[in-house]
Amino acid sequence: MIRSQGLSKSLGEFRLADVSVEIPAKEYFVLIGPTGAGKTIFLECIAGLIEPDRGEIWLGDRHVNRLPPEERNVGYVPQDYALFNHMSVRENIRFGLRARRALPSTIREKEEQLTELLGISHLLHRRPHTLSGGEKQRVALARALATDPEVLLLDEPLSALDENTREMLCRELTRIHEQLQTTTVHVSHNFDETLAVATSVGVINRGEILQVGTPEEVFRFPKDRFVAEFVRSRNVLEGEARLEDGRCSVQLGGARLTSDCLVEGNVYVTIRPEAIRLGDTAADGEHPNVLKGQVTRVERRGVLVEITVEVGVPLVAVRLADGQPSSIPSLGTELYLSVPPRSVNLFPRVK
Repeated sequence: MIRSQGLSKSLGEFRLADVSVEIPAKEYFVLIGPTGAGKTIFLECIAGLIEPDRGEIWLGDRHVNRLPPEERNVGYVPQDYALFNHMSVRENIRFGLRARRALPSTIREKEEQLTELLGISHLLHRRPHTLSGGEKQRVALARALATDPEVLLLDEPLSALDENTREMLCRELTRIHEQLQTTTVHVSHNFDETLAVATSVGVINRGEILQVGTPEEVFRFPKDRFVAEFVRSRNVLEGEARLEDGRCSVQLGGARLTSDCLVEGNVYVTIRPEAIRLGDTAADGEHPNVLKGQVTRVERRGVLVEITVEVGVPLVAVRLADGQPSSIPSLGTELYLSVPPRSVNLFPRVK
């Protein structure tokens, strides 16, 4: 378990501001946020590379503020991997174990286990400068895991890799975590990467952690406007909510929707575009949120098409571009739009 309590640190324009978060043991926690939000400072405080201005850090039942990095039993992979270029891959992997004066038999056993796990046995004689980005990442992971750390810290480990390599290594990180069950904190700003590996997610901005939850909770049900916009809810609107007969009705400009959220007053409304269904005819009564509108924008985004429909307010939906011209509506086309009440997320709008 990792726990920070009131953790604060200022480094010029970068800062942490009273960060309190608890990450359960064996969790794969991804911390996402924009550049300069404080993600790396948080990792470096946990690792012991930076001393916080105030606050406490606990690893399990150990209060570690005063412990040097080597006594925290933390594995750390910085963004640039920080491999020793004058050493071979084998020497890099063995470095931490030799520093701890492990027995030669222990060193060989751990080297064999990790190189097999990570598929890098054939690289042991190589120097880091001869390796690809994906190979360097695997070697850095092996070196960090060699000492059996209680906690693994990964600072944007996949940011410098191409998309195919990133996807492959996401699968590898998931497999390694499932096998070793090491509590992991992974810093990222890539949404696909986050969804691929995370069991829990935290969103940070300007040094403050705004929301923590499962990927489903954070991405589908944000509780802060910045979080909603950062995770690309696309539909982030202001509304007025009322409770009527145990249901919540929210007025959005010229549109009214029903929500499963039991909130009243001034609210923000978020609806993920993939939750909106489009059709040429009215829905079959599956739920009450059926609106008729006109297409005002169509934009291709890879294999998806974003379609904005004006229904009293503009709502963005997505549709798969399947290669059929009929699947992409023209501007001005009239469509029916429907949204399940469970997908209409509300949270208070504080002035």
